Amino acid sequence: MDMKNDRIIKFLCCLFMVTQIIGCSDWIEAEPTILPEMKYKELTPEEEAALIAYKNSDHKIFFAWMNYSPATSSMQTRLRGIPDSLDIVSFFTGYVNNKQNREDVKFLQERRGTKVLLTMWPDKYFATTGEGREDLDSMIVYAENLVDSIYTWGLDGFDLDYEPSFGGDSYTTEMMRTFIDVMSKYLGPKCDEQYKVNGKHKLLVVDGQWNDAEYADRFDYFIGQAYNASSESSLNNRCQDGWQDYGKGFPNEKRIFCEWVSQVGNAFGQGGVNYRYDNEYIPSLWGMAHYAVESPKNVAGCGAYVLQFGYAEGNHLNLPVPPNNYYYARQAIQIMNPAGKTVEDETDGEEVEVEE
Repeated sequence: MDMKNDRIIKFLCCLFMVTQIIGCSDWIEAEPTILPEMKYKELTPEEEAALIAYKNSDHKIFFAWMNYSPATSSMQTRLRGIPDSLDIVSFFTGYVNNKQNREDVKFLQERRGTKVLLTMWPDKYFATTGEGREDLDSMIVYAENLVDSIYTWGLDGFDLDYEPSFGGDSYTTEMMRTFIDVMSKYLGPKCDEQYKVNGKHKLLVVDGQWNDAEYADRFDYFIGQAYNASSESSLNNRCQDGWQDYGKGFPNEKRIFCEWVSQVGNAFGQGGVNYRYDNEYIPSLWGMAHYAVESPKNVAGCGAYVLQFGYAEGNHLNLPVPPNNYYYARQAIQIMNPAGKTVEDETDGEEVEVEE
């Protein structure tokens, strides 16, 4: 009898617990959680307009390469998560035409004024031996298809990764000129008028090395891989006519120096290597920023290779990420273009104030 009563009591207790759980379901339903890495900074329409006006002004440029990652909610691997004030970003490992990339590209272009490029190195069609050897017709077809893809995807231009003395690329002048003749018809400062929109053209830039001074005027910028720069003199050497001038024919005002902040185990987490500045050491990325605004060489700006690896680095205050992401890149942008500085929007001549 006691055992029977015990069972009844246990049953009633379980029944009571179930009814309580059901009855409380309205107030215990889990609310969706947005993790910090899934957020990005919202701007008011006025802030967006001011940011775009700043991007259209005469200022120092910040450029970055980003590796493509599969669709993800993390702002570390998405274009949408980069600093608002970043001027030009390029897909370094190719572009995948998926929904997330299309949305992020459109968001950056329309609401941040950021230019989005594609980086490629068409080795097969530039071969000097084996398959495709000096096949100029194939290169023309490749270039036309590449331009068509850039326009179809709605991108803002092309970055040619070219390193004849370092990356194993050994192309003849005729081969490279054949390729650039096609590209520069649709992109860059020499493009045909019919391919400009509101008087503006899509960008054509080259990074690494450029030896053909006569064709330098086909490009908007030369992106110098000035990795491990330790002083002003090391950057001076990379300027026009310096002993490490890898951008033949480019005036200094069309040069952007970049730091390789993705090196594993080195100063990646510190914004580059130690750079001697004003009798102390600072991260080399910041040194490049100071150089851009203070050196009489007047280079166009600075930037970083594989930006997303610096997403959470430098978070010395252990603040939420974001808005404390890309610490070193943000500081470099501030060095070149301090918040509060007044600049002129080149599209309408109106003065705007740089925001942080």
